[in-house]
Amino acid sequence: MRKKNTIKKIDKPDTAMKTFWRNNERFADLFNAVAFNGRQVINPDELTEMDTDVSGVIQFTDYNESLVRTRDIIKKFYNGIEFTILGLELQTNPHYAMPVRALLYDGLGYLKECNEFRRLHRSENDFDSSKSFLSGFNKSDKIHPIITLIFYYGESPWDGPVSLSDMMTDIPEELRPFFSDYKINLVQILDSGRYQFYNEDVRCVFDITQKIYAKNLQGLSKEYTNKPIDSKIINLITTITGFSKLSDIFNESDNGGETAMWKCVEEMENEWIQKGKQKERQTAIITIIELGLTKEQILTKYSEKDYLKAEKALNNK
Repeated sequence: MRKKNTIKKIDKPDTAMKTFWRNNERFADLFNAVAFNGRQVINPDELTEMDTDVSGVIQFTDYNESLVRTRDIIKKFYNGIEFTILGLELQTNPHYAMPVRALLYDGLGYLKECNEFRRLHRSENDFDSSKSFLSGFNKSDKIHPIITLIFYYGESPWDGPVSLSDMMTDIPEELRPFFSDYKINLVQILDSGRYQFYNEDVRCVFDITQKIYAKNLQGLSKEYTNKPIDSKIINLITTITGFSKLSDIFNESDNGGETAMWKCVEEMENEWIQKGKQKERQTAIITIIELGLTKEQILTKYSEKDYLKAEKALNNK
């Protein structure tokens, strides 16, 4: 008899996502899919974890401004003797100031490296000029590029800004050439079809989540009914989508994905049908209330639970 799948206690989405993407194979596959159209440019063995704390102090003439910030995931990608810094920020909901937030993260990363140069030069006393001493940075010093992806895994399409200019008031035409825009590199789980993934875990998370969000039961059934799926991946998808029965069914199944996905499809279909019926009842009760019927009259046909939900929805209109 096959050992049953074991689904651990569901984490918070942000915590579960961080754990998932810290894996170098998955992290590399995401960046390869987004930045290189699936070409295997980034090797997982060339990635190393970095300190996520990018807090820094901005020095002004009269005072210092401390900024405390922590990134979600950040890694070094070694390409030869040098490296590029790759960051990943996770979003469950659209952030309507995301370009500013991402710009700040990248800027603090550059500031952190500049400050490290200053510290080293001062300790070695090897500034190459008086101008370098004032800036804390030698003319020959070079910092490393930072590439940040914003990974959004919400159910609705991103409706926030994707560049700094999206957040601005009108810029006079003559001044546009002088405005330094900043765009975010947005990756939406809803766009799973745009990307070519080679890591099976990444592909499953994108594809199954997107199909659940789209209520694509036929697609789920066709592709995954006879396909075993790792319990950790099911746990993550459960956390993302909020469909708790997904992990319950896989936990009860002796045959993994071979039978569990079919049960999940049936459960999702039933759940969505029930939600549709609840919505219909709510609409009907609101209409009856607006027509002036009393609560007592309405309760002869509908439950008090349905009545209270409809009343709350009406009050929130």
